[in-house]
Amino acid sequence: MESQQIEAAALEMMKVLDITSQSSKRTRESCDDRPEVVYGNDQTVDWLADLDKVEEILRYKFKNKKLLEEAFTHASFSDKCFSYERLEYVGDSVLNLVLTKEQYFMYPDLPPGALTRLRSANVNTEKLARVAVKHQLHRYLRHKKPLLEEQIREFSQAILEYPLHSNGLVDVPKALADIVEATIGAVFIDSNFSIETVWKIFKDLLEPIISQETMRLHPVTELYEACQKRNLKLRFVDLWEEHMAFDVLIDDQFMGRGIYGPKKEIAHNRAANDALNNIEKVFGKKDCSDESDSIN
Repeated sequence: MESQQIEAAALEMMKVLDITSQSSKRTRESCDDRPEVVYGNDQTVDWLADLDKVEEILRYKFKNKKLLEEAFTHASFSDKCFSYERLEYVGDSVLNLVLTKEQYFMYPDLPPGALTRLRSANVNTEKLARVAVKHQLHRYLRHKKPLLEEQIREFSQAILEYPLHSNGLVDVPKALADIVEATIGAVFIDSNFSIETVWKIFKDLLEPIISQETMRLHPVTELYEACQKRNLKLRFVDLWEEHMAFDVLIDDQFMGRGIYGPKKEIAHNRAANDALNNIEKVFGKKDCSDESDSIN
């Protein structure tokens, strides 16, 4: 009964947003001029043939192919085409809903805060970007952003060091996560707003789904908790302007450094992670942070 109530609420939300009628009107106006297009890998391919390949990956046949076309069209590609942004908006809401439903019944004793953290771990930008790379969905993204292909290559290499999730240690091209959410939105609308269809398709694509047992804290959060439990004074030293870096001092001792040129936040996260790797060597394992306490 609870499951049916969740789905009924979702459908009611879609009615309020008038997605049913508006989507069919809008996609008819989508990009009708579909020439051969050149992707970032310099391969000229037929767009319609590529849509068939995406359907093979999803194991789902679209009734309205223009929804799928829109899901893989970046705003930079052409002002004559609709971009994936509206479908991304729908997909974001639907993905949160299906994971809320799944985890609500999977973890009947887990409190709301822990459920929220668990859901967030499975829908954040890095997690969804990994889905795009793992299943090669990014190969079908139409765009004209000169740096995006190189960013995707760097991300694909960087995540090899972190099989499940880096927790803020790598730079994530947001467009990768966007196309996953947009594709979810496209399937949801094309399937007449079927939550079951969305979950059937994307449950396998989202694997490995982060569980309560495999979820790690963000390194900055973990470091603060480790220091708090040991009664240690933690300080981040901002060296960004001069060295694109952060240092970590614990009780005025140097404990770690993080360097990353393109983004200050990642340098900060890497500094915390480096300090976590060194804290036990200096202060021992006694009273170290218990991740399970934080997650539960």
